[in-house]
Amino acid sequence: MSQAVLAVMAGLLCALAGMKHAASLQSNAVRLKRWVQLLSHLALLLKEGTLSIPDALCAAAHASSPPDSCLREMALRLKNTPLLTLQEAFNVCCGECAEREMLQRMFSRLSHGTKESRVLAVEQSIEEMHLLAERAAARAEKDVKLWQTLGFIGGACLTILLL
Repeated sequence: MSQAVLAVMAGLLCALAGMKHAASLQSNAVRLKRWVQLLSHLALLLKEGTLSIPDALCAAAHASSPPDSCLREMALRLKNTPLLTLQEAFNVCCGECAEREMLQRMFSRLSHGTKESRVLAVEQSIEEMHLLAERAAARAEKDVKLWQTLGFIGGACLTILLL
């Protein structure tokens, strides 16, 4: 009896691993799409030129997603520590992710220059982020079903082998 329970549990863990990887692919695609939206809003705010950069970061980030939280935390750090650069604030606030290097470049270029050069830096980053988001969405669309199926089939095979 206990052998059967352990076999079923091992199969369920295998299925869960497949589902977890599939969910990770989907969340990656959603996160990148949110970055595109945030950066588009940030570009509009910078074009207006009425807000400081920390205030523009706060105004652009109005949802509860991880990218929004990252921008709000950056703005808070910049307000509390005026000598902190945008790139340093980003390094502290953002964890490891696929878009990290591209965002570091953007925040590095955003921390100095004219209003037009800052807007250009954000617009170029929007294009690059859009490409990353499209690739991630295509990969998720293609691979999510695969990973879910592999998890279930692998789990079923493992259960049968262990019985």
